[in-house]
Amino acid sequence: MDSAGTTLQTRPQPSLASSSEQRFLPLRPEGISCDCPHDLHDEYRLIFARMAALHLAPGDPTRMPLAEARQASLRYHAYWNAAPPEVEEIFERTAPWSGGVLRLRFYRHRAGSTSPIAIYFHGGGFALNSVDTHDRLLRLLAIEAKVTICALSYSLAPERRFPHQLGEAVAAVRWLVDAASDLDIDPGAVALAGDSAGANLALAAALALRDQGDSPVVRLLLFYGMYVPEFHSEAHHRYGGGAYGLTTERMRWFWNAYLGQESRKSDPYAAPLCADLHGLPPALIIAAGRDCLRDDSLRLAERLHAAAVPNVLSFYQDVPHAFMQLSRSLSAATAAISEAAAVLRALRSS
Repeated sequence: MDSAGTTLQTRPQPSLASSSEQRFLPLRPEGISCDCPHDLHDEYRLIFARMAALHLAPGDPTRMPLAEARQASLRYHAYWNAAPPEVEEIFERTAPWSGGVLRLRFYRHRAGSTSPIAIYFHGGGFALNSVDTHDRLLRLLAIEAKVTICALSYSLAPERRFPHQLGEAVAAVRWLVDAASDLDIDPGAVALAGDSAGANLALAAALALRDQGDSPVVRLLLFYGMYVPEFHSEAHHRYGGGAYGLTTERMRWFWNAYLGQESRKSDPYAAPLCADLHGLPPALIIAAGRDCLRDDSLRLAERLHAAAVPNVLSFYQDVPHAFMQLSRSLSAATAAISEAAAVLRALRSS
């Protein structure tokens, strides 16, 4: 048991029954020679070498114009989304809201039956990526969980800044609940999910809906999120220099693009680690051990425990940020997706 009072356990399936638990999945590299850190998992080191040979990497807006960074990210993710698994039904909808038009994509693997819904917000520092860059991940969640996955194509920064994206997220939840009967979804089984910047949006939307007094959200699934614009943690010091992918420099850029104003850095809806977390629904938190954002997830688990919010912190030790999108080649990605899907699947019987 650590200083936050959380329990360290290893279990085949996640449960949200206890107030705070941690699962550590040991993944140890051995005997692979490549120009990357030796404390990364074998499979990821092979991925690193393959991406270098193919000259593919996520876009970096600190090193190139933003438009070029966006195109680089699309090329990188196109490789990982190739040959996607078949889903029974994929369709798109638009919906009006006070700030414009919402664009939504639905993935459903049990078409024709009413199901729980998970509303997913993609990562990319609020400035990169799209629903397309996360297509394989979204398909796998729909297939394994047998629930409806709805991904929001939210506006990107810096063209749009906080709180516009939060407004879109909350409006999407409200619209989906109102349209539940037409969409064959259960308005009493709504989960919010996301990775990186999308995890921030999922958590912030849950806070906003809680504060409005009638939140429909019953679960949170938060994958290696960016929850506060602070850059002096141990994880930033150890993993933010560039050898592990995502950098501290890039995180500073992303936060500045999203917020635009210094005064917004402590806004609890922009930086959810600054918020009162009481009254939130149970959460699954997935963290990457070789990620400069690792400590954001560890701190969030501690804060949720202190607020008596049931949560599971699942810690994948030897992989970097955004590892769940590498399921074509990385067993840790497959395991994490299955873990998240198990939480969503349980909503069918809750």
